[in-house]
Amino acid sequence: MTIGTKVLTKMAAMVQSDFDTAGTFGASTGDLLPVDALGTLDTGVTTDLGEDLTVGRRNPIQADRVAVVGKNPVITIGESAASLRTLPYTLWSLGATKSGATAPYTYTWSPAQTSLDTLVYQSLLVTDGIQKYQVTGAIPTEFTIGADASALMTHGVTLAAKSIATSAATFPTNIEAQPTLSGRLLKLSIDTNFPDKTGTGATDYDHLLSFSLSVTTGAAVVNALDGTLVAGTAGLTGALAATLTLTVMSNAAAIVNGAWGIDEVGEQRYLRIYGTAASGTAYGVWILGSWVIESVQPIAGDSDGVVTNEVTLRLATDATSGKSLEILVDSSLSAVE
Repeated sequence: MTIGTKVLTKMAAMVQSDFDTAGTFGASTGDLLPVDALGTLDTGVTTDLGEDLTVGRRNPIQADRVAVVGKNPVITIGESAASLRTLPYTLWSLGATKSGATAPYTYTWSPAQTSLDTLVYQSLLVTDGIQKYQVTGAIPTEFTIGADASALMTHGVTLAAKSIATSAATFPTNIEAQPTLSGRLLKLSIDTNFPDKTGTGATDYDHLLSFSLSVTTGAAVVNALDGTLVAGTAGLTGALAATLTLTVMSNAAAIVNGAWGIDEVGEQRYLRIYGTAASGTAYGVWILGSWVIESVQPIAGDSDGVVTNEVTLRLATDATSGKSLEILVDSSLSAVE
């Protein structure tokens, strides 16, 4: 018996020219993604079984009555070690820009506050070693970035899409180097205004044990009465929202230096989480944001015997800069294609 196996599972991505035009994968087109690709595909087919109707039979579902009413595929790529080469795909889809003529290339996502960013749609090709499927019109609806002191920085993303179908396309054959970042190389600094990449005026904070950033992008597919069962378009239909959870040491300095004691809930904080590779080209990541403290949980748990506090912050637009969040990645990826 021939079966699909985890070792053969793989996924590739490429950008589309528009929402409707699928990318064309081949040996030299597309980018292999180093991701946890198992259990990622939900075909999103909604059916009406007619089970609320009665036709005088004990089993109310009639075989000739069942109808498909919509198709909304969802692709979930679970949190796994973040590649600084392919992380820009998530940001690029949401309107990021690229600068630099040589590596490292800087990808900057600074979501607009008073207008809408231009979305860039992806095609995805995925297989378990036997079956291949191509997803088209995919756009990130939420993503995560996180790290602790015991592993690499992680990234996960959920994408809504237009369609999914079996495919005979060829996967790209070139396996690129995938720079990663140890969680221990990341740091937190606290600023007095919206931070910049260089950390001008920021003060490093030495008591961070782990962090988890969860972003809801506001992007979604749009379903309409347009003569087709798949979405006709996609757009930024919802609010941009993010939650940042910090696990910090439970000591007086950690509370004072962070200014997030139990009496400081509701206050604004400017935070910069950043880190670069320890050797070789200085690939790295910078997460810059304006936040308000939503909650502080003292004595929340322990990490290697150290008692911890948990600080939860919500993204909040800064009145002075007009910004709320920026994420920059210094990457080996010369272009998102």
